[in-house]
Amino acid sequence: MIPTSTRLSYANGYIELGMLKEANEELAAIVGSDRLLDDVLSLRTKLYLEMENWELLAATAKQLAQQAPQLVHAWIHWAYALREMNLNAQAKSIALDGLKQHPRNAILWFNLACYCSLLGELQDSSDHLDTAIKLDKTFEKEAVDDPDLTALWDWLKSDT
Repeated sequence: MIPTSTRLSYANGYIELGMLKEANEELAAIVGSDRLLDDVLSLRTKLYLEMENWELLAATAKQLAQQAPQLVHAWIHWAYALREMNLNAQAKSIALDGLKQHPRNAILWFNLACYCSLLGELQDSSDHLDTAIKLDKTFEKEAVDDPDLTALWDWLKSDT
């Protein structure tokens, strides 16, 4: 029997090589109770993100966030998957919950700004974007080209 740690290593390598079917097969071969380990669920979220399988990503990231709330990527992936399914109000709610656990995470603040922009909550979007940029200056440049922020930019232009 191949140990779970070895299967995780193989699966991660396959993901890095873009061999998603093979990665999925490695993860599927992990034995029963190990399938719910944080490391296994984390790698599954990575796989589902690469596969753009938003439903499986949302379900897996939700489970991971609930059992290991200290893992910020679980919150980020859960909210992002919901956004990709056009469930922006739910994505916003999950990002806010994630920020209770990780109040200084710039990615969550940036994504929250995007969700608010998509929902037409433009002042909130602007405030959240400011917070993200204060935490990580790279988001200033990223924000310019993010299509989720188009409504925010239009609103700010009309305000001047």
